[in-house]
Amino acid sequence: MTSVSSPIDLNSDYVDNLRRERDRFVALAFCAADILFETEPNLKISYAAGATVALTGTAPEDIVGDSLLDIIVPADRPLIGELIRGMSSAKRLDPVSVHLLSAKGPTPPLLLTGYLLPDIPDSMFFALRLGSSPETTSSMEETGRDPATGLFQTTAFVRRASERLKTAQADGEDLGLTMVRLQDFADLFSRLDPEAGDILLKTIAACLRVNAAPGETVGRFDDNNYGLVHKQDIDIDDLRERIAFHLMVADPEDRGIDVVAGTVTADVVNIPDADLVKAVHYSIKRFCEENNPELAVNGISENLHSQVHATSRKMSNFREIVSASSFDVAFQPIVEIVTGKTSHYEALARFSGGSDRSPYELITFAENTGLICDFDFAMCRKLLDLLSETNRTGQRYKIAMNLSGRSVGNVAFLSALQDLLREHSDLREQLIIEITESARVRDLEMANRFIQNLRASGHIVCLDDFGAGASALRYLHHLDVDVVKIDGQYIRGAQNDRKMHAFLKSISNLCTELGIQTVAEMVEEEAIIDILADCGIQYGQGYFFGKPSAEISSFSPVRPRLGSATPMAGNIPLRPKIGE
Repeated sequence: MTSVSSPIDLNSDYVDNLRRERDRFVALAFCAADILFETEPNLKISYAAGATVALTGTAPEDIVGDSLLDIIVPADRPLIGELIRGMSSAKRLDPVSVHLLSAKGPTPPLLLTGYLLPDIPDSMFFALRLGSSPETTSSMEETGRDPATGLFQTTAFVRRASERLKTAQADGEDLGLTMVRLQDFADLFSRLDPEAGDILLKTIAACLRVNAAPGETVGRFDDNNYGLVHKQDIDIDDLRERIAFHLMVADPEDRGIDVVAGTVTADVVNIPDADLVKAVHYSIKRFCEENNPELAVNGISENLHSQVHATSRKMSNFREIVSASSFDVAFQPIVEIVTGKTSHYEALARFSGGSDRSPYELITFAENTGLICDFDFAMCRKLLDLLSETNRTGQRYKIAMNLSGRSVGNVAFLSALQDLLREHSDLREQLIIEITESARVRDLEMANRFIQNLRASGHIVCLDDFGAGASALRYLHHLDVDVVKIDGQYIRGAQNDRKMHAFLKSISNLCTELGIQTVAEMVEEEAIIDILADCGIQYGQGYFFGKPSAEISSFSPVRPRLGSATPMAGNIPLRPKIGE
């Protein structure tokens, strides 16, 4: 006899168990959420439950059929929309702060999370709970993140991107590095109110994040420049257009701004980890400093393998030069304006190419790749050896050594340098230290402690290139020095520009009040001498007095035409004159 199965009884224990299981999961969800939504792929709400009445004034059943974005305040929609776009690949939306619409205005902040179940591809699941942003500004700063966007700042990004590119290469994963330039973003940002600006920055960050490779390698380098590591199959043009769209929508004048992007491949095999980090950092810095966005993009659109390997080779060559001390030194006299007597000499590094070739490019490269500390130490050691040698012949010179602002910010370097100087304490009055502004001094308090230690031990300290950067007065306020060397642009301009002449005189007067001696750079002709004397500037340096020479003993004093000019009254330094 054949048995026939009975139809399922809707009141059976089986159905009750299903309902209890469903209710259990809903109850568990409400342990961590105040509102639950299920939506279709187009974000149309198909299920709603929870405290919608309390928070929005609308019952759950009345929300069904609406778009999820439509019940979110307009300011939050671009950000949430971009983040939800990324759920299809990440399957999860990490907590993000959002406000819902209600009859009484925006709700308090809610944390929105989302999930996409692979087994249910036609539904997306979201939960909201009362709460603030999951990551505080202080915690972001501690991990090297930009407080405005949550993206990594340059140093942290470079480290993470280098690690990600290296591991991807080993795993056979094909990744690229893309730089994005928002041209003239500061101009657009100035047209926004603070809330709109905050939303726009977060939306840009979301656009980048959803296109980045796993590992969250996305960075904000400054106001205009961003970068991300990503899989090669993403559509960079689409990313650029979406960012441009959000910029246009946010702009109250509907002007928008240009967005350009450039991608490089990432063949980084056989490059030491430390060199890779420095080379990537150098490439990013070059991109950010290029004023022309098209040139900036073209500059990185070469194969990253070529760029990084070339940088790595250049770093290796520079290390060899430093370790073998195989660079030359040229000397240029600094002359007292009134007497025409040589006060001392500045030591200028010269690499291959002769003593009249500027080393600016290579020194800048060393600063940008973190090698400048090694060079500054090698230069100091070479000059100390030279002074010891010339002293033994009965010739006593005073030499000024350049010290990069980047080196002054390195604690380990400062400690090693002070040990070296203590070993040659008999030369302390002959070695003048010039702090250059080619790389910004970041920790002025630490720098000033170092400077005062130098001065206390008998070294004269000079602040070089004064006026060349925006930080000049700030440096003068925080750093107690003996000498200020005024940038050549003011010296050249003072001949034909009354404002520049007045500015030059003001700098000199300020230094006089502070008991600081002054040196004028780029004194190229005799006509400037009377101007310098009138302004009360005590010393000059430039081709009029002598070009750099490899032979320090080759100079003879140049006595300028003084006329009736005399030093400014009361121009008495706190310390002896440089040449004494």
